[in-house]
Amino acid sequence: MGWYLRKSFGLGPLRLNLSKSGLGASVGVRGARIGIGPRGNYVRLGRGGLYYQRYFRTAQETSRPASPIVEPALASPAAQIVTADVSQLKDSTAETLLQELTEKHNQPRMAPIFAFAFVIATVLMLSVHLSIWIMLLFAGLFIYAHAELVRSDQEKKVTVLNYGLDNEAKSRYVGFLKVLQSFADSARMWRVDSEEFSRDVKYTAGAKRLMNRRPISLRLAAPEYVETNLAVWKLALGTQDLYFFPDRVLVYDGSRVGAVSYNNLTIGLDQVRFFESDGVPSDSQVLGHTWQYVNKKGGPDRRFAHNPEIPIVQYAELWIHSSSGMNFVMQCSSPAKAAEFQAGVEVYAAKH
Repeated sequence: MGWYLRKSFGLGPLRLNLSKSGLGASVGVRGARIGIGPRGNYVRLGRGGLYYQRYFRTAQETSRPASPIVEPALASPAAQIVTADVSQLKDSTAETLLQELTEKHNQPRMAPIFAFAFVIATVLMLSVHLSIWIMLLFAGLFIYAHAELVRSDQEKKVTVLNYGLDNEAKSRYVGFLKVLQSFADSARMWRVDSEEFSRDVKYTAGAKRLMNRRPISLRLAAPEYVETNLAVWKLALGTQDLYFFPDRVLVYDGSRVGAVSYNNLTIGLDQVRFFESDGVPSDSQVLGHTWQYVNKKGGPDRRFAHNPEIPIVQYAELWIHSSSGMNFVMQCSSPAKAAEFQAGVEVYAAKH
């Protein structure tokens, strides 16, 4: 169930709004208010149940990527699955690009600082009881200046990556986009952070190999502050994000950026039996069942009153490696879609 929170604090013509989305402020009189909020700057006019509201969108909001053309009990210490630092993921043909992306990504943004200063200044002006018209004029000037700062911040931070693909390259990329789309349709995907080995399988449903994992996602999204004329898929792995561009994979880790060319990328694939205690995904095959606590013969241990049955499902396990040190382990609920993804990356990489 979703939740919603909204709290409003009135300070004369100034109103501070606290909601789930963040902090906002508005100034004005009944029926006419100018404000700022998590969704942007806005003007609201009207009375008697009929209102007009308009948001002033920033350049970043109007720029979107193009649509595609198409509990272990007794266990050994966890072995972390470590990938190379992003700074080591360097494609020799992309050094200039990586430098530009990193420098622009780290540029400070002035608009949020200005917005905070506006709130402080408004509170101070209210304390000396300035005229409402002076307050409205001040708010109007702020919105104009804030919009200009947002535009300036965007221009300083944005990197434009426009690709001109010939017919053959375009056809290959469209095919690759379809492969990524199919993989994204998997019911569930996880990143495996570490592995352990049980010392007593009686308490781990008979499982010897235990995993610490987190849900991940694959969706259409370009990196923040990057504008491109092509669709780009983002594999969100938690602390790192992989972006599949036509010529390379960009790896983001906070404000740092790395790159791996497709011909240096290796995808390994295997099918594994997994004891699933979090619900069986819709596209997974159930191979059998076990119990949370098992006896020596593999049946349910009757000493435990609460001993739920656990399905054994078949998942795909993927390893994503590169010669520069990239190292990710993933699970996918659909072995068929995972196999299609592996084959698709191999075919696409063969042309680079």
